Amino acid sequence: MRNPVQDYLEQIVERCGDAGGEVASYIPELAAADPDTFALCLATVDGQVYEVGQAGHRFTIQSISKPFTYALGLHDQGLDAVARKVDVEPSGDAFNEISLAPGTGRPRNPMINAGAITAASLVAGSDGEERFARALEWFGAFAGRDLDVDEAVFSSELASAHRNRAIAHMLREFGILEGDPEPVLEQYVRQCSIAVDTRDLAMMAATLANGGRQPRTGREVLEPALVEHLLAVMTTCGMYDAAGDWVSAVGMPAKSGVSGGIIGVLPGQVGVAVFSPRLDAHGNSARGVTIFERMSRDMEMHLMHVSRGSRNAVRSSYSLATARSTTRRQGADEEVLDRVADRAWVYELHGDLLFAGAEAIVRSVVRDEPELAVLDFSHVNEVAEVSRLTLLALRDRLRADGSEGVVVDPGGVVPDPDAGTDSASPRFTDLPSAIEWCERALIRAHCGPRPEPDPVEDHPLMRDLEEPAAHAVRSAMTHRVVPAGEVVLQAGGPFAGVHLIVRGLAEAQGPGPDGEPVTLVSMGPGTSFGELALGTDDEQRTTIRAVEELELLVLSADDLARIGEDDPALGVQVWRAVARDGYRVADRALRRSAVRVG
Repeated sequence: MRNPVQDYLEQIVERCGDAGGEVASYIPELAAADPDTFALCLATVDGQVYEVGQAGHRFTIQSISKPFTYALGLHDQGLDAVARKVDVEPSGDAFNEISLAPGTGRPRNPMINAGAITAASLVAGSDGEERFARALEWFGAFAGRDLDVDEAVFSSELASAHRNRAIAHMLREFGILEGDPEPVLEQYVRQCSIAVDTRDLAMMAATLANGGRQPRTGREVLEPALVEHLLAVMTTCGMYDAAGDWVSAVGMPAKSGVSGGIIGVLPGQVGVAVFSPRLDAHGNSARGVTIFERMSRDMEMHLMHVSRGSRNAVRSSYSLATARSTTRRQGADEEVLDRVADRAWVYELHGDLLFAGAEAIVRSVVRDEPELAVLDFSHVNEVAEVSRLTLLALRDRLRADGSEGVVVDPGGVVPDPDAGTDSASPRFTDLPSAIEWCERALIRAHCGPRPEPDPVEDHPLMRDLEEPAAHAVRSAMTHRVVPAGEVVLQAGGPFAGVHLIVRGLAEAQGPGPDGEPVTLVSMGPGTSFGELALGTDDEQRTTIRAVEELELLVLSADDLARIGEDDPALGVQVWRAVARDGYRVADRALRRSAVRVG
């Protein structure tokens, strides 16, 4: 089944077409870039990546390197030591402004060139080569793979780095850099020339979204406290002199680069990367900014959006093979469910469903490919609009594949826009009712042509018997009618034989946590009760009550004993059949009560 999240991202790209702009021209190699190259990648905090466009196209990281080098400096030197060299205040100036903060003499922040060159000097190492080698490995740890340098871009950029050279020498003049500034400048230019693709950038952003732990390798690259500091600086300074507009319109920690890349971080949820080489007047990807603005609106990604979002929206998922209803059905129907119950899946959800939660749900359903998918919203507080639309798209995709989505929504947190029409989803106020509905739907879909079952002759107890033994059982059975509401068997009583239901509905009750009786199982025609007492020292452990008037055929304990006395061989066969039937009932009861872990 195709993933609706993928469909949504492709629709965003179609709606956010050419936004104008020009490729960077001050670096000759960048000026030669194809302006129409495009890619969008979204990576979740558990490592799932969605791609649109040329996600494998390689380009140089440029200024998107700045937050990661700054992070390495923080990791190596600590916050206080780094703060003595570079401030964290928004500059309001262009990224390549030749200036330092009045009074302190420090670069205003590590996201402009002056601060980034300073941050490069704070990476631990004996010289520029060693510092760069550590930075390259560090970048690769965020991306989850080894990276390398585009030597052609490096040479082109270093040869034309006159403004950055001036900045480096200014930093040396004011004592921010110590020693010869040229090795630091070369280190900085080389880090900007690291080759990445949009997938790499999305994973690097997702590592920050995941609190500094790389989603696929599991390595903690950066301490969570430093991640918080870094994301704060990216929020206020990452988009240069357009940072205010970005925070207002998009509201995500972000960083751009003049090659056309932008990364955005939604903490706890996703990392996003866009590549489109045409730049706006601020040096940011024009189409990339447009796409981020659209995604932020649609997906409620703004950091000021108030929500109690949970990182893992799926608290549990399981198939009906391990979570059947409490209804005990006649043999043929039970056999159908035994065969196809794993085609229906339950997804118990919780928390507030933001985009990341909806994506996790969609991915689980796409992975399981269920014929029936039950989405249980009983423990969900709020559903974001993007999540509602995503889940509706999931329902449509299920139906296109011949499947169905079933909703449990006692609180009405996800209204169905098709309510009252034939297109509405099956909806329930409790999970047991939804599971019962799914079982009936599976039986209808998979039973195949068959004659109307006989509630007695098609019972497993009778089917297991050869004709002489079956005749003996039929002859011994007595007919009994029990009015609705009356107790058939009382808990604590002795084994009273096997009771086959011909007509009506019964339920087995036991004490609940508060001592009040609770229904353990419901039973209809073609099922039986009473045989489990054989496995509990001949003591009836549950109370059996008639929900509707019951018509029963009863094979009592005395009848069983008499069959064995009259013909021991037949008696052995009957007792074996009763034991097998008791085992079937016990096995199904065990599976119903099993702990369900998603």
